[in-house]
Amino acid sequence: MNLKPKVSFYIVIFLLGLITAGFGKDPDLKIANLKCEYLSDPIAIESQNPTISWQLTSIHTDKRQKAYHVLVASSISLLNKNIGDYWDSRIVNSSNSTQVIYQGKPLSSRKKVYWKVKVWDEKNLPSDWSSPASWSMGLLNAADWKAKWIGSFIDQHPDSAITYPAPYFRKDFRVKKKIKQAVVHISGLGFYELFLNGKKVGDQVLAPAVSNYDERPLKNLLYPHDDQSTKRVYYNTFDITGSIIEKHNALGIILGNGWYNQRERTVEGKLWYDVPKLIFQLEITYNDGTSDIISSDNTWKTNNGPLLNNGIFTGENYDARLELGAWHKAGYGDAKWKNSIIVTAPTGTLHAQTAPFDKVLRTVTPIFDGRINDSVYRYHINETVAGWAALRVKGKAGSEIKIRYISEEGEDYGQYDHYVLNGNGSEYWEPKFTWHAFRTIELYSKDVELDAASIQVKDVHTDVESNGRFECSNPFLNKINTAYLTTQKANFHGSISSDCPHRERLAYTGDGQVAMESALLSFNMPQFYNKWLVDMDDARNHKTGFVPHSAPFAGGGGGPAWGSAYVIMPWLYFAYYDDKKILKQHYSGMKQWVEYLKMRINENGLIVREEPGGWCLGDWCTPTDIQLPEPLVNTAYFYYVSNLMTKVARVLGENVDESEFSSLAQQIKIDFNKAYYNESTKTYWEGRQGADVFALAFGLVPKEKHEAVFNSLINHLAKLNYHFDTGILATPLLLKVLSQNERDDIAYKIMNQKDQPGFGYLLDSKNSTLWEEWAGGGSHSHPMFGSVIEWLYSGIAGIKQDIEKGGIKHFIIKPNPVGDLTYCKSSYNSLFGKVRAEWRVSEGGNLEILIEIPANTSATFVLPGSKMNLVDSSGKSIATKRTNNNHEAEFGSGVYHFKVL
Repeated sequence: MNLKPKVSFYIVIFLLGLITAGFGKDPDLKIANLKCEYLSDPIAIESQNPTISWQLTSIHTDKRQKAYHVLVASSISLLNKNIGDYWDSRIVNSSNSTQVIYQGKPLSSRKKVYWKVKVWDEKNLPSDWSSPASWSMGLLNAADWKAKWIGSFIDQHPDSAITYPAPYFRKDFRVKKKIKQAVVHISGLGFYELFLNGKKVGDQVLAPAVSNYDERPLKNLLYPHDDQSTKRVYYNTFDITGSIIEKHNALGIILGNGWYNQRERTVEGKLWYDVPKLIFQLEITYNDGTSDIISSDNTWKTNNGPLLNNGIFTGENYDARLELGAWHKAGYGDAKWKNSIIVTAPTGTLHAQTAPFDKVLRTVTPIFDGRINDSVYRYHINETVAGWAALRVKGKAGSEIKIRYISEEGEDYGQYDHYVLNGNGSEYWEPKFTWHAFRTIELYSKDVELDAASIQVKDVHTDVESNGRFECSNPFLNKINTAYLTTQKANFHGSISSDCPHRERLAYTGDGQVAMESALLSFNMPQFYNKWLVDMDDARNHKTGFVPHSAPFAGGGGGPAWGSAYVIMPWLYFAYYDDKKILKQHYSGMKQWVEYLKMRINENGLIVREEPGGWCLGDWCTPTDIQLPEPLVNTAYFYYVSNLMTKVARVLGENVDESEFSSLAQQIKIDFNKAYYNESTKTYWEGRQGADVFALAFGLVPKEKHEAVFNSLINHLAKLNYHFDTGILATPLLLKVLSQNERDDIAYKIMNQKDQPGFGYLLDSKNSTLWEEWAGGGSHSHPMFGSVIEWLYSGIAGIKQDIEKGGIKHFIIKPNPVGDLTYCKSSYNSLFGKVRAEWRVSEGGNLEILIEIPANTSATFVLPGSKMNLVDSSGKSIATKRTNNNHEAEFGSGVYHFKVL
């Protein structure tokens, strides 16, 4: 049958409808939050086909986008004339507002474009054009870099753990004409601070973001590692047009060791790369059309200064008597400084950093506990933070202050800063290239009088915006949520999530995958996770497919559940953001990981090891000694990622791969059940420490056995008096299994336990963060058990999404007034806008509901239990229908108040 005439007819009818509707507008339909690559007006991106998005707002309900029109122009003047010389999408019949791919002219290095969008609603009424937005391209080609990598010296002892004073660099330059634009591109390894005319450029700290920078020897490793990784270095871009003055200017740069030259902690091996180095390029465009480039080369001057030592783990040693004066200002006398040297460039290719910076996000005045003895002063704050103390003191030249940072568990983990006064009146100092995790601070000084005003605490972490809110009538659950947020923020550094912010600071992939949904609901994470997934791709063995347990690679133990993060996390990214590009970008690596696991099975189809001589954990940090067989956990993850890859292949249209992954998953399921299912007890293995949980959560239980196995799990939990007996992997899965089987009441009992194993330690005010181990061993700032926060949103507030479909264009709200709860308030800022679900049990026992559904989305409201009727605030009934075991109602966008009867 020839469908072309029929299709063409409908297109004509649709376009005529739009033209007709064009004579009227919807004045209440607004377009907001225009973003490119999830960023507002980014100034250095790399994608030739970036993703753009916008949000719709309206005072009316059930607002949907039926079509859009995007214009992208090379100048704001052209855009104002509605001319898209780079891309005119024309009218596109689509509801897509979050994942629109630019399909215009090729984008060259440094190119800045301006864009706007108009939409048509469900009635074919157009909006006004949005306000304009923009994006700029970074340096896309190696040839764009005219600068050279420079340093202060060549490391003469590359195998030694010795480090050297932080090098300072400066460069004077003159500007003789009016400037149209000035843009800086810089990378300093490990960290840098950039100054222009004495003022710091940007508010970032600990930049650039950590990556797999360079080749390195990797000696004395705790276990073997075959480095077949990709190398990458991030650079940062700043527009400094308004900061350059005519005539004389000066640039100053300080370099810190960071992760690039981390030589303090060697338990995992000698993992450092080289001594600090930098590359810098300032591109100036003048009003007359000419341009200049000021770049790093051997004409830059360098010197040592007051920062004698700096390390991520051990802190800083600063002698203010050695300060260099106005070294970063024009006209400074640098005759005694030596010339910089051209150094070997890192093997990592330069890429624009689009991941969020670390920043000082809060300043806290600590509580002064007083003078403990002749030379010790103590301070504390009310929660753990990662960051540092800023000093303001007076004293004699040469007087010393030692700052000791103490964690909630009473350990300092070697975290100290040292400051030597210069004696020139009031002195202010804070570290630059380290961070500490602490709640208590002790200052040691024999001859400097200290008081409550002597220090402030700087709270430092990756700048990810808060994205969710949860509150309920149970203060204990609120404490768990608050403790997770505090713990997670302390572990956000360099756009990775560490296991702990003091002892190890490693980006463990297993910890990351279990807590990812909690983080997605709590924080704005697109660019953060985009970067971390790139880290995993870079760190993996591109020959065998092995994914290490930390990324960027810095050692650390784990097992297949850690490497499987490289399949699980892209899938969750797609599920929350509907971003197919992330799946396409990582598909080959995700596929290779499953192929790697295929090569690690024994004769029974079970995974008993990973790399020869390496770790191969199952679950981790169970309340009692782990007895759960590692091959059970590892093979369960083998099935899970194989099954996920079936779905990924389906989304991407990889039909052959879909069939192969499906067949593989079926065989793993057969082998797993043969090895671990006990027909007599209706359990897997012994039915404890999460054995049944893994089988149920991942779909390994045959359909006809599901009810029996689930009942065995419930019986097991009853014997435990409804406590956790699971580790970091099975704990969130247990809550999911209970919720999926309509037993959120039991999940609530478990979460509400005040004794061990559980979160009862948070009832003691001395504990503000989540523990590594249920009984309190190890670190007291580990976010991995924060995985339970997802259940607060889905299992109590009732915000659920269809993980299979991707995005949150249609979602489910299913409130759960379980246990003694009387109210719950929650919200989540999706790419479409705010999703809100609030409920309250009235004095009469009815459930009062407030829900908010963003424009261009819809939701299914599921009535709890056997409830059948909804009544709005005016007393009017809302239509419901019975589906499966519950009644449901459908809602378009808007804010709705109603009662459940």
